[in-house]
Amino acid sequence: MSYLLIIHIGPVQDFIASARRSRDLWFGSWLLSELSKAAANSIVQQEGKLTNLIFPATKTDDDLKPNSSFDVANKIVAIIENPPKTIAEKVLSDITQRLEQIKNLAFKNIAGPFDSDVANLQIEDMLEIFWVAKKLDKDYAQVREETEALMTARKATNNYKKVPWEQRNGVKSSLDGQRESVIDKTVYEQFDEKKMWRKYHIRRGEHLCGVGLLKRHGERGAGENRFFSTSHVASLPFLSLFTEATKAIAKPAFKEYINTLKSLDVASEELGNVPGDMHPIFENYDGELLYEERLGDFFAKNETAKVKQAEEALRKFYQDCEPIIDNKKPSAYYGLLQADGDAMGKAIAQQKNVEGHQAISKALSAFAKGARQIVKENNGSLVYAGGDDVLAFLPLHTILKCAQQLAKDFHEKLKLEMFPVESNISPTLSVGIAIVHHLDPLSDALALVRKAEKAAKSLVNKKALAIIVSKRSGIDTTIKGHWDALDKRLDYWVKLLQQRKIPHGVAYELRNLALRFSSKDPSEQESFIPILQIEAARILARKRVKYGQEAIDKEVMAYVKELLGSPDKKQTVTVEDLANELIVARVFADALKLTKLISNKEDKS
Repeated sequence: MSYLLIIHIGPVQDFIASARRSRDLWFGSWLLSELSKAAANSIVQQEGKLTNLIFPATKTDDDLKPNSSFDVANKIVAIIENPPKTIAEKVLSDITQRLEQIKNLAFKNIAGPFDSDVANLQIEDMLEIFWVAKKLDKDYAQVREETEALMTARKATNNYKKVPWEQRNGVKSSLDGQRESVIDKTVYEQFDEKKMWRKYHIRRGEHLCGVGLLKRHGERGAGENRFFSTSHVASLPFLSLFTEATKAIAKPAFKEYINTLKSLDVASEELGNVPGDMHPIFENYDGELLYEERLGDFFAKNETAKVKQAEEALRKFYQDCEPIIDNKKPSAYYGLLQADGDAMGKAIAQQKNVEGHQAISKALSAFAKGARQIVKENNGSLVYAGGDDVLAFLPLHTILKCAQQLAKDFHEKLKLEMFPVESNISPTLSVGIAIVHHLDPLSDALALVRKAEKAAKSLVNKKALAIIVSKRSGIDTTIKGHWDALDKRLDYWVKLLQQRKIPHGVAYELRNLALRFSSKDPSEQESFIPILQIEAARILARKRVKYGQEAIDKEVMAYVKELLGSPDKKQTVTVEDLANELIVARVFADALKLTKLISNKEDKS
């Protein structure tokens, strides 16, 4: 007898979203994928057939081996011939064994004392593994629908039980506040901030439970322990200024700066070891070293004199490199990108057989592999790419291009004609982008990028992009629209800003205009449209560009008027939308200016 088996591994919130540092996020996502991979591999080994897997679907069982680059989502779907309980119990055993291997490797890296008994129990208690199965004794589509309903019911059924450890410390974890810290209060009295970092990789005021220690000290693969900090991602446009041609000036200046930090008792391993190719000047040091506001993290609270020396050394580095940087400094902002497929549920539901489901699954696996390469080519750091979900850190000069490439690749990999004739849904990709300060809490940044993705998916028929810019001063700026419309307008605005064909301040004048003529009453707001169109045209007509020498180009004026509409033509964007798009485009244009990818004749304002 054949059965349809579905296994869910969670909770996702604990694995991924609970993160204070990019490393927590980076490792947590890998851990969830690795355990899901162990589950899929267990099914294949028990059944003896790779083709029994539906989600994930792969051409080779090498993809399911530990530490492979293949990302697996936390939901496994397969057809099995053996008794479901036997299969599920072995899957649970194999997941637990893989978790134990990862945990043991991580805990070997911890140099200070902690309550290992409680930490082990917390990690064992962390997992939520649900499984359901039904006989394939009727139409496949009907069995799948019934099995999915069973899984929904099982996930909604809570098993309440007392935690298996005694509460000894009383201090909650800084990651999520759910579990007690396993580092005793006396340890914080015994060691200063510098020693706490070296022994536990925790900063001032942080407390970690067993799960937190696992994420902070775990290694991905064979000793792989390298990741981007948010500050490093923010610094990447600036780092691109330093090419092989700048070595004569920059290399000795940076070496002097690093030597100063080391002389102040900053250990080499604390200076970062970012992944990727060796930079000609900065090698694999973390870009956070280029921010004065981050230098205090390397010293104890009472080492203010050392902090000042480090800041002076950084200023000297900038001074020595002035011929290269031309008074530029690293950006304080970076981007988070989160993508999710549209209409995937409908596309899957309309597959009437296993082959159709496997075709979609293989296409999603191919997209996930491609997403990894696309993010890398755009100087980003991929957190995960599992199925139709993508999360990545990206610098501001490449994030829009990366989003466009992901959307295009998703469409190519999952286009309608690839699937059986039963399906009439062609999935698309919606992307949310959050632009945030490199010192903002990562939990806030993650909440913002989820908000951006939700805004994109709120549009009719989706296939959309939404961007939220969160500056430390002022309100957040949000834009959203469909692909091939919003993104192309942004490219156009960025080009105009680079060419100084739109003045910097016009966006804020237009936004103030929109605020003055705004109403919660839809009919009243509609009556304001002609006034807004006339006033927006007047503002643009009196603006001067190219150092105040020229009026805005006629072609630009015509395009803007076409977007804003007229009495006989419906508007494509509102004045407020236009203002916000220009504000967001300025962020991207500034990042590109920082890379020196534009001509030397560009405006330095």
